[in-house]
Amino acid sequence: MGHGRKKKRTHVVPTQEEIEKIPKTLVVKSGSVGRSVSALVGDVRHVMEPNTASKLKERKTNKIKDYVA
Repeated sequence: MGHGRKKKRTHVVPTQEEIEKIPKTLVVKSGSVGRSVSALVGDVRHVMEPNTASKLKERKTNKIKDYVA
C-alpha cells in the first residue's frame, strides 16, 4: 500500500500590522425589503464572515453614520 501525500505548506499567521490592513465590511439593507432579501443579507454576511459584522442589529431608524460610529 502506498503512502499518502506529504503536506509541504504551513499555515502562516498574519502579523498585527497585516491584520490592521485587512478591510472590514458591513452588509446592511435599506428600506422595507422581503424575506428573500433579508435571507440574502444573512448569507452574504456569512460568506464574508471573518471580517464583517455577522450579528449586526439593524433598526429602521439607523443611518449609515450610526453604523460607521
